[in-house]
Amino acid sequence: MTNREKTFLNLLQKLLALFAVLTLPGVLFAETSKQKALDAIQNQYEKVVTFEADFTQQSYIKMMDQTQSVKGTVQIKKPGKMRWVYGAPDTQILISNEKTLWLYVPDEEQATKVPVESIYSSNTPALFLAGKGKLTHAFNVESVIEESQNIVVTLVPKNEEQGMARLVLLADKKNFQITGSTVYDKLGNKTEIRFTRIRVNREIPEEQFQLKTPPGVEVLDYTQTP
Repeated sequence: MTNREKTFLNLLQKLLALFAVLTLPGVLFAETSKQKALDAIQNQYEKVVTFEADFTQQSYIKMMDQTQSVKGTVQIKKPGKMRWVYGAPDTQILISNEKTLWLYVPDEEQATKVPVESIYSSNTPALFLAGKGKLTHAFNVESVIEESQNIVVTLVPKNEEQGMARLVLLADKKNFQITGSTVYDKLGNKTEIRFTRIRVNREIPEEQFQLKTPPGVEVLDYTQTP
């Protein structure tokens, strides 16, 4: 697998945390308002079976002191199905079901196929998107702040070996829908994603989570055991 593919799949791990962090109730705070806010976000999350949205992603790379921006669309269907389409100038498509994850780069006529287990490692928040694992095994809730329009939830990984330093979630204060996240890693990098045109619980055809490529596309298959 190329360095570019590894980097992109690592980024995917960070982004998937957004859809995973509210799967376990029972985090208690002394302040009643904070617990009520968490409960409301939890209840909204549990009602969502499918999630569709446009997104804007900004990734700050500390080593280069640069911020890269990209827009795209995302479709999620519980449990564990997703489709991320990243737009120009570097069009890429990520598709995952419960067994396989595909990365397709049309401009390079190349698709990479990897087992989901290689992405959903035991300490990766992406596990929870697939309906596995428990949040409290991976995160401590550091704070819940109610702003004028948003609720901001900050989580810190329990495992110090994880590359992620902290995860900040945004939820709409009116309907408690998750609207974005910011992931900070231990190298000083930051990945911010914001969602617009959010649609929930609309039917999404199963074929959206299957990769179909034109003839001539090279497929790098890492799901086969040597």
